[in-house]
Amino acid sequence: MSAFKFIHSSDLHIDSPIKGLKSRDPIVGKKVEVASYQALDNLVELCKQEEADFLLIAGDAFDSDNPSVFARLKLQDALQSLADAGIHSYIVRGNHDPLTGRPDSVEYPPEAHFFGTDIQWMNHEREGEVIAQIQGVSYSKRDVTHNLAADFTMPPDSSVFSIGLLHCNLGGNAAHANYAPCSISDLAQKAIEYWALGHIHKWDVDPHQAMTVAYSGNIQGRDIGEPDERGCLVVEVEESGHSKPRFKALDVIRWKHIPVPIDGLTTIDALRDAIIDELRAAQSAADGRDVICRVTLTGRGELHTELNSSQNITDLEILVREEFDLLSSSPWIWLERIKVNTRPDIDIDLRMEQDDFLGEVLKSAHSASLEDLDPMLSEVFSDRADGRPKLTEDEVADLQQEAITYLIDLLEPGAQSGASG
Repeated sequence: MSAFKFIHSSDLHIDSPIKGLKSRDPIVGKKVEVASYQALDNLVELCKQEEADFLLIAGDAFDSDNPSVFARLKLQDALQSLADAGIHSYIVRGNHDPLTGRPDSVEYPPEAHFFGTDIQWMNHEREGEVIAQIQGVSYSKRDVTHNLAADFTMPPDSSVFSIGLLHCNLGGNAAHANYAPCSISDLAQKAIEYWALGHIHKWDVDPHQAMTVAYSGNIQGRDIGEPDERGCLVVEVEESGHSKPRFKALDVIRWKHIPVPIDGLTTIDALRDAIIDELRAAQSAADGRDVICRVTLTGRGELHTELNSSQNITDLEILVREEFDLLSSSPWIWLERIKVNTRPDIDIDLRMEQDDFLGEVLKSAHSASLEDLDPMLSEVFSDRADGRPKLTEDEVADLQQEAITYLIDLLEPGAQSGASG
């Protein structure tokens, strides 16, 4: 078996709409709008720099099944640039860009190989030798709930490295829609050596004895729900058939969650300075990328009551943003918003033990479990038009803590002035 190298990517989401940012800050909105195209350029350049034999795109290259002319031509330009460098590409469609029968008037290069809605094998050759056999399938519609992995077949030639290219939800990841659900055992039955998966937007490599199962994640975070580095996997296959994936960041704008504790801070100007310091540190750690940050104020302290005013938080956001120039700074950093998750300067555990009305209320709120709340949550989140999934256990815990803090602010006069109880 010959050694070779390929790039595993997915979820490019070219032309992904930008919701809300343009109205809040036109400069930031415009920069985010073009970020997916710039990340695509980075992907092409990485393929060339690594001298990859081919590129895999495991679904959702586009954000919709009716992408704009601009998006389609941008992908065509990218694939043509790779073809000119002798690099082939193998592409499946996912739930965002299924093959719904709408004709595409863009002519892609012959080196770009698109899988159809019937599962098939394709061979990749180098100098007349087949070095990899790739099996893939595209979605025929957005809502594919069938286990596509179960329909994959065994590799035709056991002496040639085999790859499964699939857009799916492996193991029932609750953070993503359950499209083409499958399990590790489904994949293991097919004797395919590398599973190049798409759909989950966070990269993950899971090596097994006879196969590697990997998500490359998306190449550019689209909102604050997709923080930290985003990119693809560079996969080197040794002559022995052993594959070695390594992550490579491609994002041009990095989203970050930054906690800032208020413990020990007694003035609002000290808090402003602490936030600015944390943003500057995040900017320095982003390897030259632009950064969009959400700051979450945490901890317990005297400033808690003042921070419960929405106007005070708005003022604080404006003053922090004034410290960073979006027009002349490169790279730049922008504060998306400040979220308050602080607690009053009071020992909540001790307050719960007091034998009065607030103590009893706090004990009840604290002892409520997910099992107790599940019937109500199921009713609220079932049959939602937006398809939003039910809250996770961590999200419920956050709301529970927020409710406890609210009760103290409402019912404990001493906490309103920052006094300890």
